[in-house]
Amino acid sequence: MLLTLNDKPIKRVAVVNDTAAARDEMAENIFEAGLEPVIHSSRLNSIDECIATITSKAEAAILEHHFKSDHYANFMGAEAVARLYRQHFPSLLVTAWADADIDNIRLFRRYIPVLVESGHAESEIITQGFKQCINEFENHYSPDRRPWRTLIRIEEIDRVPILPMVYALVPGWDPRKIVKFPLSLIPENLQPTLETEPHLFAKVNIGAAHHDELYFTEFEVAEKPGGEW
Repeated sequence: MLLTLNDKPIKRVAVVNDTAAARDEMAENIFEAGLEPVIHSSRLNSIDECIATITSKAEAAILEHHFKSDHYANFMGAEAVARLYRQHFPSLLVTAWADADIDNIRLFRRYIPVLVESGHAESEIITQGFKQCINEFENHYSPDRRPWRTLIRIEEIDRVPILPMVYALVPGWDPRKIVKFPLSLIPENLQPTLETEPHLFAKVNIGAAHHDELYFTEFEVAEKPGGEW
């Protein structure tokens, strides 16, 4: 499949992973997809350096989320993929930490169209993933990724020091399941009144099949209607 972005072909794919075996496996899959892997094995001193390096050497990227050693990078792959997405640079997040570190990944999930489990980044998954990125850049969303303005009801707030979390109901997605997401996603000016006015509107991909795929953006106050909520 020939992939193009702004009428320019996508040929080179940067691979950012701190494990040599994982890099080699990804390179083989990229070759099978008809693309050229650009392997990055040296230390990345900052996320800014990562973004600059990737965008100067490739037209797309595949990043690991959890780097096992600070000697390779001191940031999360999810944050880098989100930064690249905002620059309309096709990028995939491939990781075994999707469940274990979902809270941190959720911070950036709106800007991560494709999250692939380690060992499952076959050539077709890679090309289809880049295509999905390009489609979203053009405002063409798959049903599970399209954002909708919907009501959220805050059920509980856990203000732990490291990563405070919100537990909420999203009736438009599933009125019986509590989901959680970092409190920092909600603008600071809306946070003080959540205990007394627990209803908000937000943009959520309510077509998501699983709670781990949900993202939350563009929060706003929901005016209380008459009658019972």
